[in-house]
Order: sequence, then C-alpha cells, then structure tokens
Amino acid sequence: MVNPAVSGRPGLTPASLRIVRHAMLVGVLLFGAIAYNQTKERVPLPGDEVRMDLSVMRWGGYGLCVAVVVGLTFIRYSREVAEPARRPTFGLIGSALAEGAAMFAAVYLFIGGGDLMLFGFSVVVFLLTWIILPANSESV
Repeated sequence: MVNPAVSGRPGLTPASLRIVRHAMLVGVLLFGAIAYNQTKERVPLPGDEVRMDLSVMRWGGYGLCVAVVVGLTFIRYSREVAEPARRPTFGLIGSALAEGAAMFAAVYLFIGGGDLMLFGFSVVVFLLTWIILPANSESV
C-alpha cells in the first residue's frame, strides 16, 4: 500500500471506496426520484403540443450504457495487472463512468423523456460495477 505520509497524497482504501460508491448511489437515486416526480407533476403549458423529439437522446443513453460496460471490461483488465494498492482506484474510475451514464438517464427523465427503463438500466449498470470491480483489493 502506498504510504500517504511519503507520497503526500492519501490512498484510496476499500472502505473509503465503499463509502464513495454508496454516496454516488444515493445521489443518483435522489436525482432520479426528483426527475420522476417532476415529470409526474408537470402541467402542460400552451405550445406544449410541439414537443422535442427526445428519441435520439434516449438511444444515446442506451448507447452510453453499452459503452460503459465495454469500458468496464478494459478497466477490469487494467485492474487485474495493477498492484493491489492501486486496485480501488480502478473501482472508483469504473463507478464514476457508470454514474455518468445514470445521471445522463436522470437528466433525460428530468427534461421530459419519461423513459424509466433507461434510468433503471443505467442504475443496474452502475450496480454492476460493484460486482465487476469489487472494493476488496484481494479479489480480482
């Protein structure tokens, strides 16, 4: 493990990675709940008959989730060849990528996309990072 006193920077431990991942999950779920509630409480305004076509953004969200899964395979390989002290950092990188996809889906829901399936899929991809890139450095 990297000695924080020698390197000048604190190391990421598996325990702190777990805390950060739970904080990320709470943030994603809270924003998703606000976005869902906002879409249910929306009052139609005059001129809302002409709505934006958000289908490109929806398919972009699904594509982003697939790109994150592909990226996670590369991060997992990099994690396997790294020394054990640096493995939690790769877990954080993978979780951050997946959180980005989940937040994209929440923004899509917030602006009126109304597709809960995209948000649910992106949250599952985020939770998948906890399995693919476990916080425990000994498990590869």
